[in-house]
Amino acid sequence: MLAAVSVADHWDSVYRNKADDELSWMRTDASRSLRLIGSPTNSDAAIVDVGAGTSTLVDHLVDDQWPHITLLDLSAAALEATCCRLADRCADVELVTGTILDWQPQRPYDVWHDRAVFHFLHGSEREWYVSTAAQAIHPGGRLVLATFAHDGPESCSGLPTQRYDTIGLSQVFGDHFALTHHEREVHVTPWAAEQPFTWAVLERRQVSRP
Repeated sequence: MLAAVSVADHWDSVYRNKADDELSWMRTDASRSLRLIGSPTNSDAAIVDVGAGTSTLVDHLVDDQWPHITLLDLSAAALEATCCRLADRCADVELVTGTILDWQPQRPYDVWHDRAVFHFLHGSEREWYVSTAAQAIHPGGRLVLATFAHDGPESCSGLPTQRYDTIGLSQVFGDHFALTHHEREVHVTPWAAEQPFTWAVLERRQVSRP
């Protein structure tokens, strides 16, 4: 993988030079994510959106009155655009600029949402991601994850990707998480290309496997 600073520059350039309808992953309908995330279950519930970009998911999370919302993205340009869109509601959202490989969560989370970061990671990067998620998510909390399916694209925005089915995701996360739900999505890009995704909901085990 490219050095972190190079990757950040890459994504800053993407978000600064392309409109939302020129981004292959952009979708205006966040209903699938919202359905799998569910509603906050207590007055201190916390959710993190990993690789938030300029997604409108956070707008709905604010509307749903999630008490603690964190957006993580290595593109400062993307988070700036999101904050401008949210306007005065941005004060209720924690914005973290950085890569998942050097982020240190400052609170435990009930839900971790990732709609396309994990499939960019390889080797030890995947292990680091799983370890970070396991430490950050409450026992009984959920990881809502979407990756390119086995018949999905081999690259995205000029970067190589890994592709997964539910068996593969269960193997990668199985020491700390149990697969509780999965589904397939064929995402249609703004230019009508089809991108198959694997969605998985993984529940944090009470005790990790030895």
